[in-house]
Amino acid sequence: MRSVLTLLVFSAACSRAPASPQPYAPSEVVELASPPEGYVAGDSLTERCATTPRESFEDEALSDVDCSYSRLSRALQARAGERGSRYLVGKRCRRSAGSRARLSCTASLVRRTEAVPLDARTPSGGPAPSAAQVRDLDELRPQDARRIRVSFRAVNDAVASLPARAYDRVEETAQPSVGRRALGQVSARCEATCSPESLRHALRVTAGRVGAGEVSAVACFEEEDGARCVATALVPWSS
Repeated sequence: MRSVLTLLVFSAACSRAPASPQPYAPSEVVELASPPEGYVAGDSLTERCATTPRESFEDEALSDVDCSYSRLSRALQARAGERGSRYLVGKRCRRSAGSRARLSCTASLVRRTEAVPLDARTPSGGPAPSAAQVRDLDELRPQDARRIRVSFRAVNDAVASLPARAYDRVEETAQPSVGRRALGQVSARCEATCSPESLRHALRVTAGRVGAGEVSAVACFEEEDGARCVATALVPWSS
């Protein structure tokens, strides 16, 4: 009988334990000017990056190669969602001049008070995912961009005249498309644990930043210091 009572008391205590914060995808985190009713501002988060020249570069952070306010915002949203915060407030961004322009964004997490019940997750959107939801699928952890190191080795000077393009305008192909010239080699590595999908995504982001329209013959392998993926970046049909 004593063991049964002990079990009942333990079960009751567990049932009263506070629920863990529910994580949110970056696209589910909303930026607001001030906390909604029943919420208060909490910890401050900051993301930074430094722009990278578009010619050949070696072992740069992906967050620097793709340095932009939109990437910094997604990283903040990802970190907030990871901590169970549905909202970010008071976001401020700034740019510092120099040989490599530096961007930074700061925002505060928002935490729920006892006056607000736990959020009920509801299905979002219609039958097709939004552009932001597609980015969630393509890049599972935007906050890891600073841990992924990327390189680009140009084979000619064509990169200087090509405008940068978004990663979703960069195709990944098994074999180079006929008629497309090689722009150079792109590579991505990660010393910590990174998925092959994250590194392949980094290849497309990097290739897009130097104006490529295609990455071909992607190869991923393990090195002594972690995983690496390499590919050939090809000139697009048109800019």
